[in-house]
Amino acid sequence: MGFRSRRKKKAANKKRKQRIGKTSIKDLPIDISLNILKRLPKTSLFSVRLVCKAFYQLVGHPTLSPHCQDLLKKPHWVIFRNLSSYIDKPYHNNQLYLVDNWRVVKRIIHPRIKKKFKPGPILSSNGLLCLLFYKDKHSYLDYYRACLFNPLTGKHDFLPDPGLPRVRESNHSGTIRCSNQFFGFGFDARTEEYKLVRILRFSFKTFRTCLQAEMFTCGQNGCRIFEIAPPFICPDQSSDVVVGGAIHWLCDDENSTWFDPKPRIILSFNLFEEKFHEISKPDCEIVEIYKISVLGGCLAITGASSERYGSHEVDIWLWKEYGVRESWTKEFVIKESIGRLSPLFLLNSGKIVLFDHSKGLNSYDTNRDCCEDYAKLNQSIVAIGHAPSLVSPSF
Repeated sequence: MGFRSRRKKKAANKKRKQRIGKTSIKDLPIDISLNILKRLPKTSLFSVRLVCKAFYQLVGHPTLSPHCQDLLKKPHWVIFRNLSSYIDKPYHNNQLYLVDNWRVVKRIIHPRIKKKFKPGPILSSNGLLCLLFYKDKHSYLDYYRACLFNPLTGKHDFLPDPGLPRVRESNHSGTIRCSNQFFGFGFDARTEEYKLVRILRFSFKTFRTCLQAEMFTCGQNGCRIFEIAPPFICPDQSSDVVVGGAIHWLCDDENSTWFDPKPRIILSFNLFEEKFHEISKPDCEIVEIYKISVLGGCLAITGASSERYGSHEVDIWLWKEYGVRESWTKEFVIKESIGRLSPLFLLNSGKIVLFDHSKGLNSYDTNRDCCEDYAKLNQSIVAIGHAPSLVSPSF
């Protein structure tokens, strides 16, 4: 072999080694790449999608969706915002964070919204977040925008502009002084549709109040807005508590007064029937209900009975069989609690993950009857439980 031939062969080998050295996972066939992702811990997909554009598209591949359906069985993440401590800033900070299975706090890159909108409630259902934004008030009617967002894949879709609420003809007798709005977000498994319910309370200058409700549906049949029969009582906050195919709100009793605000009503909205109902409470005497939530797939009430009212203990009742009043069971008693506790979800170990605005995230060990920090946070927060999935927010 001559000198030139050896030189050409050496150069060819060098180029071949250079090509081999530049090979990356992006050069693998898509079926092999998807097989690798299926073997990873499911929550690590959140980090994988941030590597590059190719990985971002790969994580959203439909083949991975069935692989991650078991994530929807129980909430695994905590989504939270810090509460602002400054008067001149919005009550809620717009930045979102999550706490994953390993109690690691991560910053979420969330959808952008115009500065004239302030952050509102965060609601979660069936793997998607519903982010609500309120516009600075310039009239007596409330204006909002809603965004469906998947924090695992980073994809989002703003719902069509709902415009100002349309006041029903029967409510036009008088001048409206102000309005308030409260939302409910849930997934209807029968029709496979996400539904956003808005309950509006109008206050007139004659001191008369009236209620009406609207429902926005996103799903296989597209989007539509229409009015529905109003509830007879109004909730005091938005809710994503969905059990038995219905959204649930905690409301003040219509007969309660400012000096005796203890009686509370649980209002439900059946997502399939699209009707409001009142939920029966436990037979025992509950003096005050602090919170409703979902624990272990059951509707849960957190509050105090007459025997513990005024103490530092709270009780948690579970509705073991939805629709059967006799199945209400006092499952947990949390001792030496401070503040209004909000249970988020139940861990496989039996611990309850909960938060209050002042102490942040905690977990209550039902076996040892003690509380411990769930994640180290430096600020007061508002938080929800979330089950990550690969569901697309676009319809």
